[in-house]
Amino acid sequence: MVSLALPKGSYLERPVLGRFAAAGLEVRRPSERSYRARIDYDGDIEVAFHKAREIPLAVEKGIFDFGVTGADWIEETGAKVELVETSGCVPPWRLVLAVPADHPAVDVAGLPPGVRVATGFPKIARQFFQSVPLPVRIVPSFGATEAKVPELADAVIEADGPDSAFDEHDLRVIATLRTCVPQLVASPAAWRETGKRAAIQKVARLLAAVDGGAAHVLLTVRTSSRNLPSVAGSMPERSWRAGTGLTEGLVVVQGLAARRGLAETIGGILAAGALDVIESHVGKDVTP
Repeated sequence: MVSLALPKGSYLERPVLGRFAAAGLEVRRPSERSYRARIDYDGDIEVAFHKAREIPLAVEKGIFDFGVTGADWIEETGAKVELVETSGCVPPWRLVLAVPADHPAVDVAGLPPGVRVATGFPKIARQFFQSVPLPVRIVPSFGATEAKVPELADAVIEADGPDSAFDEHDLRVIATLRTCVPQLVASPAAWRETGKRAAIQKVARLLAAVDGGAAHVLLTVRTSSRNLPSVAGSMPERSWRAGTGLTEGLVVVQGLAARRGLAETIGGILAAGALDVIESHVGKDVTP
């Protein structure tokens, strides 16, 4: 049995749960307010919900065998964890520097020395301003960072994600510090243990299959036996011969094609002599 930490109370929570469910790893908990749950897979997985910022260090210490958090929190905490997989459950988000809409600054160079910057990412913020360089006053924030302006701060560094409140607080982005993604991470101790590492990798493969399915389509292609060599040569790398048609002289081949560049792929297959191409949805794309 392995233990898993999932993010609670952030824009990651619902997409992460949706991705686990799509992978066949439904997280079962008594209610949405519960902080304890389980996944009925591979001898059960014990699940606990915590703030995304808390998960990296908890996983590093081995309190949990693995977890899902943001790349920004891994960097901010400096946690020494194994990066198992990057998740596509939500689009990448930015860690940004924002000022009031009527502020004269159009970039960081326009900020005066000693400006007060509220942030939940003080380590990343200090590194950023040291690299500029610009002396600032970091105002640690533990929530509602955007609301710290103007009384407690002159600017903010915060994640510009799906639930950001920059518009509501009339803030304007003037710099991007990082682009971040969700990460599946494992504790060094669990990663060294053969059984736990194998269990974590199984979960990672199922989660990756969801992203792979979204990024690919299944092409079913009919061609004549005479044109099969040229059609086969134009098929995506991950293709196979599916069988023969009901009409003598016809062959059916299938392949997984990336959505990106799909029109060009299909065009090439038809130009090679295929009779027709049917595109189908791929729920999952599981690879060894």
